[in-house]
Amino acid sequence: MRRLALLRIAWITLHRDRLGLLLYAMVPIIFLSIFASVFQGFGRNGDNQVRIALLDLDRSPASKALEAAVKESSNRVNLEMIEGADVAAADRQVASGAFPAAVIIPLGFGAALADPTAEIPPLLVRFDPANPIAPDFAKGVLAAATWKGLAPQMLGREIRVLEMITGQLTAPQRKLADSLQSFQSGSDSKVSPMIARLADSTQVPIEGSPVTVGQGGPSLVTYYTAAIGVMFMLFSALSTTGWLLEDQERGVLDRMRASGIGPWAVLLNRFVFAIMVGSVQIAVMLAWAAIVFGVRFFSFRQVIALLILVPMVAAAAAGLGLLITGIAKTRRQQTTIGTITVLILSAVGGSMIPIFLMPPGLQAIGDWAFNARAIKAMQQVLWYTSSDDTLGAMLGRISPALALIFGTTVVCLVGARVAISRWH
Repeated sequence: MRRLALLRIAWITLHRDRLGLLLYAMVPIIFLSIFASVFQGFGRNGDNQVRIALLDLDRSPASKALEAAVKESSNRVNLEMIEGADVAAADRQVASGAFPAAVIIPLGFGAALADPTAEIPPLLVRFDPANPIAPDFAKGVLAAATWKGLAPQMLGREIRVLEMITGQLTAPQRKLADSLQSFQSGSDSKVSPMIARLADSTQVPIEGSPVTVGQGGPSLVTYYTAAIGVMFMLFSALSTTGWLLEDQERGVLDRMRASGIGPWAVLLNRFVFAIMVGSVQIAVMLAWAAIVFGVRFFSFRQVIALLILVPMVAAAAAGLGLLITGIAKTRRQQTTIGTITVLILSAVGGSMIPIFLMPPGLQAIGDWAFNARAIKAMQQVLWYTSSDDTLGAMLGRISPALALIFGTTVVCLVGARVAISRWH
């Protein structure tokens, strides 16, 4: 009976905490939805898309056919045309972080397909080493597209080579060639295994090579230095701002009010302290990443940009922590709400899974999360920085992120001020 009584007490305690009860019920569903959306998107019917730049230097009917085949063959790649006269134009798009990969159709591609004596120049895939998935996507889609969209040209080319060697095709040989063309064009899917094997042999060469991005160093470590750093900055802000509730419970805040210290002064004191803790935390992580893993950020413009960016991100994290603290009734409730909030923000913001792997809907949500913008901005500073960049150019690229981060800070501080003023 005593055990049943203890269970009843525990249930009553949980039932009284309506917010906590709701979070216990909803949080597993939220996390399941996020991760299921990510990983289901890479299934057969998923809608996850990787943005790929396309530079068509050939501008021939064959290159246009290939472009159309890429767009039709997969919903996994969002192909976007870019303008330029050489491979360097595509490299600049990749090196700036605008695209994780670029496909280049070389000059003379269409002419080589039509000439049985010419060597076909390979399709080029230039990719950012920070995104190891994009080049595999691009190569796979290109292989499928060339097989589907350029099959008649490739097979016709092989037939002309054969005719140059053996003379005019016989009637059975011509029938086999027609069957191959029907199979590869998609009009006839019922063919012998031999014909399918012959079809597989008519492929356009594809070459992939990484683009030299920024300052170099290990790309994925650079990404996760930012991603993990921002996530733990949120946790540290939650911890440091939560001390206000302990001061409230012990009567410290009442004594401070009696001595003439107002809510704004208390709030700003904790706010500044949280910024200092978060900034030092990121600085330690950056130093460790540089010493142990070779992450490079030692140029003057990178250091200045980080000195601006990091405290602003810490300020937004501190503001969010104060808002949650003001809403919560107890320190335990603040810890529960705060931990769940941080985990959800980290999931949609790219700290757990890179945001480019997420479906478009989650990416759109992440674009409005200040931590996602903070991760992207830190990547711009740490990774997508070339020797030609000026400090002004670098700050210009991250200015939209800085604006969103600042706006988040203001909104959270105002909300925290209103919530905390109600404590007494």
